Amino acid sequence: MSFRTGTPADAGMSETRIATLHQQAEKMVEANVTSAQVYVAARRGIIVAHKASGRFGPEPEAPPLTTEALFPLCSITKVITAACLMMLVEQGEVGLNRPVVDYIPELSGEGAREIRVHHLLTHTSGISPEDLSAHVDLIQDTIQLPPHAANQDPDTHRWLYLGYGVKPGRKPGEAMAYLGYGYELLGEIIRRVSGIAYPEYVRQHLLEPLGMRDTYFIVPESERERIVRRAPEDPCADWIETEDFLQSYSASGGLIGTAMDLAKFGQLFLDNGRWDGRQLLSPVSIREMMRNHIPGVSAFYRDEVFPEASWGLGWGVNGNKRDGGDLFSPAAVSHWGAAGVFIAVDPVYEVVAVHFTVEKDLRKPFKNMYTDYFNNTVLAAITDI
Repeated sequence: MSFRTGTPADAGMSETRIATLHQQAEKMVEANVTSAQVYVAARRGIIVAHKASGRFGPEPEAPPLTTEALFPLCSITKVITAACLMMLVEQGEVGLNRPVVDYIPELSGEGAREIRVHHLLTHTSGISPEDLSAHVDLIQDTIQLPPHAANQDPDTHRWLYLGYGVKPGRKPGEAMAYLGYGYELLGEIIRRVSGIAYPEYVRQHLLEPLGMRDTYFIVPESERERIVRRAPEDPCADWIETEDFLQSYSASGGLIGTAMDLAKFGQLFLDNGRWDGRQLLSPVSIREMMRNHIPGVSAFYRDEVFPEASWGLGWGVNGNKRDGGDLFSPAAVSHWGAAGVFIAVDPVYEVVAVHFTVEKDLRKPFKNMYTDYFNNTVLAAITDI
């Protein structure tokens, strides 16, 4: 299936409540909760909302935002990396329960041989960001960096190599500690096993088949004016607004794209891995990615503790977390990205919701970003369950 146009009634939703969604979105911009926002809501493959509000930049004279605006996907990139890895699993090239060292033998820290591929996908490798930072700080001034492979990004190579000797602070599988480096390792597995540069594999096997033509690692110069800009004081502006970020091939956070493109990726998970007549992922892989693989495992993130991590292969699984909204079913999956982007897919209510904003306030509870207001309004518009 691909998206089609229709009315809210065609999707079993209330036109009045979708109008409320648009009104609430405008209020967010008027109240300066965000300076720019694009959102997509779809049910049963029917787009019921796709609008933009705000401006492309912080200046009063900046052009009005359009739905073609490009936002950094940041950590949502991780789910796309996970989907690409699953393609190699389906081909018998990668095993989720195999040691990571089978593919990256340089991973040599004490205890690292116990880390399995599925531990990287669920952030349960035992390596925390603090473990990694301490290790890198210790060696980065003295390490001799070998040459990178011809099909490998040199910055990615350096970051990977700096972390190869890290010692996990916990046993693999014991707890979840959200770790971008684990997804850089997954991107490296994709490169080594496929023989194709990681960003090229993503483009060939996922972005192009899904018609995600407005999603990039490196945005072409001709399209740069479509990238949403932040004020210097906005959260994350100190790195999102840099040329280093705009030139990143990071498997954990390097993609930049439109809300509609990301909605296509979300719909893939409601259509059992099919898009426009092509089977991109097996229905079995779709099911595996969307189920909780770590029941009973707690999560640690900075100074917060979550008793039930509830994580799938790439996706966060809603369970009882109310992650990004109060009305999602327990089977819903979602992922957020730094500075205000969010996607959710609910297989029970057959909904894809994408909410891109410019984050203005990080003092709120973790992963709130006001996207709960948006998602609650979308789900409340459903009339036929």
